[in-house]
Amino acid sequence: MIVLWDEREGWLEEERRMAAGVEVSAHAYETPQYYAVSSLLSDGKFLDGVELGYTQDECCTVQIPDLLAVCGRLGMDPDEVRREPLAFTIDGSFIGPWSLAVKIAKRVAELNAEAVMQMVMAEEERIELESVHGWTFTVGREREEHWVPPERLRDRHTKRLVELNIVREWCGREIIERLDELEALRAEVQRLGQLVERAIVELRRCGQDAIASTMESDLGVPVSRLVLRSRTRKKKGR
Repeated sequence: MIVLWDEREGWLEEERRMAAGVEVSAHAYETPQYYAVSSLLSDGKFLDGVELGYTQDECCTVQIPDLLAVCGRLGMDPDEVRREPLAFTIDGSFIGPWSLAVKIAKRVAELNAEAVMQMVMAEEERIELESVHGWTFTVGREREEHWVPPERLRDRHTKRLVELNIVREWCGREIIERLDELEALRAEVQRLGQLVERAIVELRRCGQDAIASTMESDLGVPVSRLVLRSRTRKKKGR
């Protein structure tokens, strides 16, 4: 027996509630939005204490053992969260439908916008590299290498980029615009550095070593390092 006979009605009611939650949630499984939510809630990268149901009888529901703690970290009203349609509590653990999982993921993206965007851009850079060079991985004790050509990764990359775009939008326009401005500023630093470098070379060619050295000194760092820093930061920030 799963429960004592006199506890069967309570157990059946919990089963009915879970089934109702799954019924309105399971449609999200393996969709781009599902993977977007999962990337923000899984592994505790940005938030601990929230799990997505993945088995057939819990599929795509959100499970929170300590609702007050999670709401405190997210700045959400626990009473409002409890009013989410089809939400309920089992043995002290709060269970909510997929719609709540999306709300929590959006809130996580808003509160951790810069870190989330860095994750998105790093993943986009990885996809860009794999789309040119393919993917190499190792298996077995012998660490045997296997290579997957770019064309076989195309569909996977397309789906992943859709997921990343969802996460990007959840971060909000402000952080996206700020990072775009920073990227433009780094590009301008590189352009100006290259102009100064050419000017210094030309001055030295004309015998104006003293002026050229003064220009380098006024910059505070050698021009070559200035350009290199800009390129390095651009690569890391993509």
